[in-house]
Amino acid sequence: MPVLTTSRYAACPTYVAEDARRGPQPTLGVRAAEAPPGGPIHQHRISGLEDIEYLSWRYHGASELWWRIADANPRVYPLDLRPGDTLVVSLDADPGRVERNRSF
Repeated sequence: MPVLTTSRYAACPTYVAEDARRGPQPTLGVRAAEAPPGGPIHQHRISGLEDIEYLSWRYHGASELWWRIADANPRVYPLDLRPGDTLVVSLDADPGRVERNRSF
């Protein structure tokens, strides 16, 4: 699947990864670097059935922003989170930089 130039992954390098069924496939290194949280942060201890999408909805108002929590924490597969684990959650309301340079 091609990556749009407006995607946050557009500048990530492409790697070749072996797919067990289809052979070598182009793959994006989507977590190329740790992104420090900007602004105030909160340490959240996972309890019960909470997952990274729920926490994104709870703290950022949209489950689609789960990557903000993932980027602010060590590289752990999000489905491997267990009750008692602690995650850093950025409380900054800005989900990213938007640059508008078109004129009408």
